[in-house]
Amino acid sequence: MAFRNVYVQNDVHIRIKNEQLMIETKYDEFTIPLEDINSICIESLRTNISSYALQKFVEHDIILYICDEKHLPTGFLIGSNNYSRQLKNLNMQFNMSKPLMKRIWQDIIKIKVRNQSECLKELGIKDIKLDNMVSKITSGDTKNVEAKAASQYFKDLFGKDFNRDLDCIQNGALNYGYAIIRGMIARTLVMYGFEPAIGIFHHSQLNNFNLADDFIECFRPIVDLYVLQTLDFESEELTPMMKRKIYNVINCLVLIDGKKFNVQGAIDYMIKSFSTSMNENKNLIKLPYLIPIEEYRYA
Repeated sequence: MAFRNVYVQNDVHIRIKNEQLMIETKYDEFTIPLEDINSICIESLRTNISSYALQKFVEHDIILYICDEKHLPTGFLIGSNNYSRQLKNLNMQFNMSKPLMKRIWQDIIKIKVRNQSECLKELGIKDIKLDNMVSKITSGDTKNVEAKAASQYFKDLFGKDFNRDLDCIQNGALNYGYAIIRGMIARTLVMYGFEPAIGIFHHSQLNNFNLADDFIECFRPIVDLYVLQTLDFESEELTPMMKRKIYNVINCLVLIDGKKFNVQGAIDYMIKSFSTSMNENKNLIKLPYLIPIEEYRYA
């Protein structure tokens, strides 16, 4: 299984030679076996990449994140048509029953609010309101408990005047982490033959990743806790060191189906369970539970 997540901050040239990723600087050259690479994040706008390298990234299911002039992930490269029975899965997505969609969405929101509550507890903040909200989440979350919980949650985290639209370092850090996880989920959906644009709850015609935005919901509190426990927010904007730390959220451990996985492993487990749910037409979804921050260490 691929385990390396490569962060490229400086202006370099990237190419492929003998199934090795070659990163060339003015003074040195680094090589990494392609089979070891899970993802690559390129922050510099002056990095050069060969078209052959891009093709190899797709072939090896390596997700490539591209950052904008503000050094925030703005897009990612993922492969397509890598699944042998993609038409079957597309038909299942289009024909997915409303009751199944509502049950899965209910579970996603239950885990999201539960994880938000656990995040607060890990930070020494107790809010009985969130705990009580979990039992009120109905099939399809028709009472919109998610929005009510989110409003209370972010006030608990950052104060009553905070909102997610503010242009501040806290939101910048959270958005950076969310973008990394979103891309990882989209890549995994494609690997399992699903169309990320066809969502369960999200249905925007302007969004090519509705389904990824459905599944990211239960991972958001994991990003929140990691960011708040890892960064100090002493500067006014995200520094390269802060972004490298946030990128490492992929290696945080979570609990899913009673087992510990890092985030990227949990995403794979979750999407595999979604595939099983679709095939058997019943809710067998497995979702991640937030646990105290612990990073997976590779031997």
